Amino acid sequence: TRFESNVGESQSLLISAQATAARLRAEVNGTPLVFPDEVKKDPKLVQEETALYNSRRENLEQSISGLKLALQLVQQELTMTEPLVAKGAASEVEVLRLKREANDLQNKINDARNQYYVKSREELSKANTDTEQQMQIVRGRTDTLNRTTFKAPVRGVVKEIAVTTQGGVIPQNGKLMTIVPLDEQLLIEARISPRDIAFIHPGQEALVKITAYDYSIYGGLKGKVTVISPDTIRDEVKQDQFYYRVYIRTDSDKLYNKEGKSFSITPGMVATVDIRTGEKTVLDYLLKPFNKA
Repeated sequence: TRFESNVGESQSLLISAQATAARLRAEVNGTPLVFPDEVKKDPKLVQEETALYNSRRENLEQSISGLKLALQLVQQELTMTEPLVAKGAASEVEVLRLKREANDLQNKINDARNQYYVKSREELSKANTDTEQQMQIVRGRTDTLNRTTFKAPVRGVVKEIAVTTQGGVIPQNGKLMTIVPLDEQLLIEARISPRDIAFIHPGQEALVKITAYDYSIYGGLKGKVTVISPDTIRDEVKQDQFYYRVYIRTDSDKLYNKEGKSFSITPGMVATVDIRTGEKTVLDYLLKPFNKA
């Protein structure tokens, strides 16, 4: 994608800046060339920077070696001339000329080295700035890329997709898709009448019966009440009716027949839920009319 391309481009520029900074740091400090691990992953870049490092050092040594040779010859001539002054065979002016020439050559050697290090320091400062800037760009573009990738918190099956067109816009807090988790449990949404909600609370045992499977053959799914909506919800179809939304988490995600064969529950299946609100004996039912009286 375009965002992935931008991140890749920025990462390449960052690695290039890091390689340049490593080379210049070695030039300034006069140490062997060592690259960061990220740079080592690009052999071509390592080869190019190493060649440039060697070339620049060779150019410096060549320019200095010529001056050193000239200085050595002047010093030899000076060594031979100084004893002749005492004998009157050479003038002091000649000695002064040779000393001045030797001093000039030494200054040229020092200047060549200084220019090399000053230039390397200036380039290193710029390379460090470029590296920092590219790091910030990579962070920003990586963050943008991460925001374009949606990851579900659990493994599941896509049930509904709200946006199906290229370039479609998702409103703030809008729904992109519905994902039904694939694990060893199911989350069943049930509707409870307001007249029955007083007897329902989290933790109660429940029995989920899938209408697509005959309960007498396949049985049901055992579960427990986990969440109860804090208030009633108006029915979207029957506007005069209200209900509480209750979620039941099952112990299993499959039904089994008498032979032990498993049958999967797919998203969208309809179920009825029996919630155990308590236990009564036969005597309780017989005494109920008298208790009301």
